[in-house]
Amino acid sequence: MALSEEKTIKLEAGEKTDLLVSIASNVGKVRQINEDNFYADKLGIREVDNLCGYKVLSHSDRYIFAVFDGMGGEQFGDVASEIAARALAEAADSINAVPAEELKAAVDRFASEANDRIVKMVDEMNARLSGCTLVMVCTIGDQAYVFSIGDSRIYYYSNENGLRQVSEDQTLAMKKLKANIYTEEEAKMSEDAHKITSFLGVDTRSIGMKTLSYEPVDLSNGAILLCSDGLTDMVTDEDIAALMAECDEEIAPRLADLALDNGGVDNVTCMVIYKA
Repeated sequence: MALSEEKTIKLEAGEKTDLLVSIASNVGKVRQINEDNFYADKLGIREVDNLCGYKVLSHSDRYIFAVFDGMGGEQFGDVASEIAARALAEAADSINAVPAEELKAAVDRFASEANDRIVKMVDEMNARLSGCTLVMVCTIGDQAYVFSIGDSRIYYYSNENGLRQVSEDQTLAMKKLKANIYTEEEAKMSEDAHKITSFLGVDTRSIGMKTLSYEPVDLSNGAILLCSDGLTDMVTDEDIAALMAECDEEIAPRLADLALDNGGVDNVTCMVIYKA
């Protein structure tokens, strides 16, 4: 079933056009529940397993967007990702209130709080392990400030330079690639590609959680994609680039549909942001 046939969020745009966010999240063809979650300013978090839609945001020059992927194979991955999404919803106003030079510290405070809540849940549930990844974008005007934990990804697409991955995978494969143990192709094909080395849910209560941060990207010249590995395991960068070249409000559902068409072995969540 195409995502366009699923539950759709479509809200009326305001008078002034600013950013458009296109969202799709789907349980996939194999999993029983959707362990992904997201947060989008003025849309909130994912409340149903399968949804798609878009919203034009025009109320502010600052927005926050994030995708969380509950750790497959561990206990309560869906609970962990929802805890993180709700923690971000609570922290959004305080993050949006700080100047650009203080964003990293504010995002790390949110990440530490989300991390501590997940660790507490693990303790209360007597679980062995639980957690989720994080990819997050904070926009100030045309500038998008980018943060990540784990192996979910952020891409930037422009007509001039095509598609590039902004975030860095925090995986054992990436560590071995940097140590010249793997080639790029070996790292991509290795089982280590799914062994993440950092995630929300690690007991770092004494030292806090730190995100990776990157150079901001310019939304006046391109679009930014946040996604779980349910997309990138099923769809090549070349195919992502081809779809992003036709970017419109249906871009996220088209990306998710392609992941489903190619097997859909995992939950898939995509969020694309660009100037409307």
